[in-house]
Amino acid sequence: MWLSSIGLKNFKSYREQLFEFPPPQDGRNLILVGGVNGHGKTTLLEALYVGLYGEEALNHKALDRAGLKAKSYGHFLETAFYKHALREGEDRMEVIIVFTRADRGALRVTRKWFFNSARTFVDQKLILQTCAPNGAWSNQLEGMLPELLSSHAIPPWLAPFFFFDGEKISALADEDRTGWIVSGLENLLGVVLVRELRQKLTDYSTKKMKDAGGVDEARVDELKTKRDQEAGELERLATEMEGLQTRLTEVRKERDLCTTLLGELAQGSNARTVAEIAEARSRADQEEKKAWERLRELLAGPLPLQLIRRSLHQSLERSLVGEASLSAWEQGREKLQPRWEQFRDTFFSSDWLRVMVLLPGARESLEKTLAEAWDSLFNPRPADCSDSVWHGYLQEQERRKLVDMQHGVGLSAETLRQTVAAHQQAEQEKWRLQQELIRLQGVDGQDKAVEIERLKNALMSAQQALGELERDLGSKENTHKALRAEVDNLSATYERERKKLVEGHPERIAAREAERVVDMIDDLLPALFEIKLKALSESVTRIFRSLHSKDQVHRIRIETNGQARLLSVEGTEITLAKSHGESKLFVLALVSALAEVTGYRVPLIVDTPLTSLSADHCRNLLDHWVGDKERQVILLAQDKEIDGEDYRRLEPFIAKTYLLKHRQMGHGVGQTEAVAGAFFGEQAR
Repeated sequence: MWLSSIGLKNFKSYREQLFEFPPPQDGRNLILVGGVNGHGKTTLLEALYVGLYGEEALNHKALDRAGLKAKSYGHFLETAFYKHALREGEDRMEVIIVFTRADRGALRVTRKWFFNSARTFVDQKLILQTCAPNGAWSNQLEGMLPELLSSHAIPPWLAPFFFFDGEKISALADEDRTGWIVSGLENLLGVVLVRELRQKLTDYSTKKMKDAGGVDEARVDELKTKRDQEAGELERLATEMEGLQTRLTEVRKERDLCTTLLGELAQGSNARTVAEIAEARSRADQEEKKAWERLRELLAGPLPLQLIRRSLHQSLERSLVGEASLSAWEQGREKLQPRWEQFRDTFFSSDWLRVMVLLPGARESLEKTLAEAWDSLFNPRPADCSDSVWHGYLQEQERRKLVDMQHGVGLSAETLRQTVAAHQQAEQEKWRLQQELIRLQGVDGQDKAVEIERLKNALMSAQQALGELERDLGSKENTHKALRAEVDNLSATYERERKKLVEGHPERIAAREAERVVDMIDDLLPALFEIKLKALSESVTRIFRSLHSKDQVHRIRIETNGQARLLSVEGTEITLAKSHGESKLFVLALVSALAEVTGYRVPLIVDTPLTSLSADHCRNLLDHWVGDKERQVILLAQDKEIDGEDYRRLEPFIAKTYLLKHRQMGHGVGQTEAVAGAFFGEQAR
């Protein structure tokens, strides 16, 4: 599958422009579209979304997840309509997109938007056409769009993982990386569609159960009403949490603005702001506490046991095992003691013994014989029993725990040295940052001092607001978690009561069949997730290691909750420096891994793909993208992202290039023209 062309008319700065892209072939799968900021690169990505999906791009939040923002569909269209179009007699904006598959032919999606004299969006038109492999075009009904997108292009909920702004998507993922990973895997596995099917089956089952009626229906209806009320409250909480998250983002921007301004006024440093160093010092303080806690754990646990001679370890273990065996032997004997007394009484109460025991000495002899026989069941004691108990102060569970602790003792001198070194390093970093903070807080001039004081107060207010918002959000998250458990419990009770009504009625039998499919879906999804999470972990490990210039990360494990853990070769969890470039590289590796494990052969279209990355990371990422010869890769790059050396190295893989040129048309309106075969001064393909 490849994007064959995209045509724009009166769309933002494009008066009329056609981009034509060749399929990946002969090892050339890379297309470069170059343009400086503001010349129309991101416009191509936006046109692709609204052209393919229309209003669905906003309904599925595809624009947001791709790193593109829009207040509303109408507002976006009115903003995108070319400013001089009405003056030139044009009242419509148009996007034409063609996707092609070698085995199924082509899909052409044409969208036209119409505006009145006040530039207000008033109407739109969608035209769908397909082309068979033999070249014949035919019109299709609008209702066929979802099916055609799935067969010839890509549905809206999957698009953000293949068409995205590389600079902004990493920031979105950093805000909620676990949720982003889970959402990505669910979307790419089609869980959205499966959940829609589940809801339809549940609704069908509910209708059939209602048609069946019965004296117990009131109880089921009452449970359903209560569950639905709690579910509504759960949805309300989720909406409030989303609002708090938005407010958190806004306050963080205010805080970042204050720190930037403080940095411009701070004396003696162009590298970092006062607020950044204060934040780094806070992190260093946390690292020092973590290192100290780890050191305390080693000193209080493994180290004392490690210092005991091995012979004493073995002696203690033999003693504990022997005492455990003795305790088990005694408990077994005491447990059977009532059976002995019952057996003896039953034995002597038998009719044939009543006369025999009257003989002189007969009863005493029989009792002695029985006692010796019974005692032989327990004696001699097992060979591993202790003769006495030295550690009676320990309960059975504590004995087992002590034995397990002995087996687990494996503290090396190197581990202890590393832990002490980590604590010392954290202390030194904390002291260094404190000194830098003191140095940066000095300024020259009364006006600067007043402005810095104002900014400090604003920063303090923003940080206080952040703290309150984070606490409020945390409280609501806890309430949401508890309410979710309550809803799950009510759902389980409701489903159990419903099943009792199913037997003996045709409508209930139909409902039961639907419920069985729902149960199957509930069982299938977690199992499918487990399989794909393992594959995702292996894929993202391989891709990230190939992209990253350092070799610290040996394995990446993705948990069921979406959390990504980076592990060293020894299996311990490690934390890389959380720079913007590191985050972006990790997110791009995740995107590639998600696409790989789900098997979608969709073009990759990335805006600003290489900013914030080091030269080595850029080179590794480009090599990774051109390495998949069957996937079309379209990069919308700035002038500094791919230099002459990079271009010459990539030339054997480049299928086509465009260079965006911009000129002013007057009254603050610009117009973009795409020149094929050029790329920032290079003679390109």
